[in-house]
Amino acid sequence: MIHIKPFDRVSPSLVKEYYYCPVIPWIQANLMVAEPMTDSMALGSEAMKPPTGRGQVRISTSRGVTIIDEVIEEKNGKIIIEKKAFKSHNFSRYVSQAITSYVIAREKLPGVRKVRIAAGSKIVELEVNDQLVRDVEASIRSVERMISESSLPKPGEQGKCSSCWYRRFCPYA
Repeated sequence: MIHIKPFDRVSPSLVKEYYYCPVIPWIQANLMVAEPMTDSMALGSEAMKPPTGRGQVRISTSRGVTIIDEVIEEKNGKIIIEKKAFKSHNFSRYVSQAITSYVIAREKLPGVRKVRIAAGSKIVELEVNDQLVRDVEASIRSVERMISESSLPKPGEQGKCSSCWYRRFCPYA
């Protein structure tokens, strides 16, 4: 019997979840389980709708698939915009998600020089540089390796388990 994995390429959301807890992307990829849309997700999605005449950009490459909230063209390069309706206590996972989008999209979206993350009222703009890309590429490889394993990875910070939707599938919770 041939087993075809539903996740043959990594996505920015898998990388973001990896930073929250490594067990979540493993469950998503291997058990084909996804958290249903919550009220706050729906509110965030509605709040982050692009202005009329603008839209998200979906890009699929050999590196993965991403949906970029917005791309702004400026005279000295493009800026990828990642929009979040709410702030997070762990902003670094938003950075990893946004830079993963850049890594996936860069072959089809040349000239990107910055990534801007807008989370609630907080806006952070990052200059795309080799070190940042190398760090995130290492994370992408870690996620790819981890979801291809047959056994669960070790969990992240277990204080989060009580509020995690995936706890019903997780033996560590």
